[in-house]
Amino acid sequence: MPPSAKSKNFRLSKDVVEEISTLTAETLKEDNIESQAADRLHAVVEKVLHKWLDGLGEGAECSFRSGRKLGKQYITLTSAGTRVNPFGNDSDCVLNGGSSVQTLLANIGLAPSYHYVNGENQITIMPKRRKINPLIYLGIALISGILVGLFCRTLSDDMRHGLSEVLIGPLFDTFIGLLIATALPMMFLSLIWGIYSIGDTATLGTLGRKVIGRYFGRIYFTLVICTLVALPFFTFSFSGGSTGGGEFFAIFDMLLGIVPDNLISPFVEGNTLQIIFLAVAFGLAMLILNKKLPVIVQFVAQANSLVQLIMEWITTLLPLIVFISVLNLMLTDMVNNASELLLLFVVLAISVILNIILILGEACIFQKVKPAVFIRKVMPVLLIALTTASSVATFSTNVECCEKRLGISKNLVNFGVPLATAFSRCGHAATFFCVCVFMASYYAVPMTLSWLFAAILTAGLLALAVPPVPGGGIACYSILFLQLGIPVEALGIAVVLEIALDFVSTALNMIAVPADLTSVAGKMDMLDREMLREA
Repeated sequence: MPPSAKSKNFRLSKDVVEEISTLTAETLKEDNIESQAADRLHAVVEKVLHKWLDGLGEGAECSFRSGRKLGKQYITLTSAGTRVNPFGNDSDCVLNGGSSVQTLLANIGLAPSYHYVNGENQITIMPKRRKINPLIYLGIALISGILVGLFCRTLSDDMRHGLSEVLIGPLFDTFIGLLIATALPMMFLSLIWGIYSIGDTATLGTLGRKVIGRYFGRIYFTLVICTLVALPFFTFSFSGGSTGGGEFFAIFDMLLGIVPDNLISPFVEGNTLQIIFLAVAFGLAMLILNKKLPVIVQFVAQANSLVQLIMEWITTLLPLIVFISVLNLMLTDMVNNASELLLLFVVLAISVILNIILILGEACIFQKVKPAVFIRKVMPVLLIALTTASSVATFSTNVECCEKRLGISKNLVNFGVPLATAFSRCGHAATFFCVCVFMASYYAVPMTLSWLFAAILTAGLLALAVPPVPGGGIACYSILFLQLGIPVEALGIAVVLEIALDFVSTALNMIAVPADLTSVAGKMDMLDREMLREA
């Protein structure tokens, strides 16, 4: 049963801190929040209130409000007075879990976000509710689509064709149109907010650069491995001589073309690389100026939340879309070629397994730890990611694994693990690339050297823009196919594939986190090697 709206005003005191803390705990419990996340949020709120009491003094005006906005629960705490940031100053945001870390955690619903607006300190919580595993609904939709499709295949060709053209096809096209219309602004805002959420330029010090650089480098290292695996299985048009030189000039022109002539044309023309360029530029500018742009920051935050919510609404229809997609495949000749999908799974499986071996092997070799010991310590992270397809679900396990099993410094863990939810996306990059190569081969799209370069570049960047909602990767496929000249019909297969591949993507994303943080910690002298090597 959803919680009722509450609004109360107080004067800060020790007793009021206890009362507000109790109200917070009761509200979180009423809305079916996961117990572990609720306990974490409750503990953080209590610490915030004590810091406000110490900084603002007894008698300061404060308030507690809770309710729902656009279907999402929120809890807002305010206290009037001078600015008292309970999460630390800008100078200690990385090492002491300050404001930038809290922003990263707030983005995934695991921590409150702090703002100082019009003389008020504000704390807002947007917790994520416990939900029934979406795989159940998707499984039902998949089986239903197959069964109804098998029945429809007993009908005459004219009836099947009419059903596909008049009913199923238009429904699917409507969903795809809505998805593409939302996907481009979602990608733009998601990238801007992801970069801004790093916190400030202080965060991009030696530690920040190494961690972010590691995650970003991992994405493209993974894509290189995927490319090498794909080469023997698919036909690429790598011509030599003058034609080959023409390909290199095409790549050069593509790089120059990333910079748009104006701010409007990329969105009108749907130029993915130019939109990504603008998002990165705006994100870095906001990060550098930081506190000087409160109105713009608030606008981007609210616009990003709005688009993410719309995407969530769209993806709630995912079981219906899966049913329609499977039924559409069953009604057309594509089902006769379903066996060709086996090639995709083989290439992806080899790519993922090879990447996991290289990820774990690098950490074991350079830190001189036995592979069996290291694998046993990180195995819980892999299993949770593989069974839930949720980076948020692995968060607490990843923190415990890195700090208490691998011996990584708490300071690095507090920064690196939250940051991983936004930047450790090598798994999504791998699945995006493999699916695009398969679809291009299936629909006879020429895969030239310049096409391959565009696929690697775009898949890596779009991996960072995947929204944290079930089926969020489908939005990125619509952008990828548009950029790479793959027919929109391929999205019918991609929708179905996304169900299974999301589990694989998340598993590779999350298993890379402890391994990469171990390597960074070793270089930064922030690693307890005795704990790491302890069996």
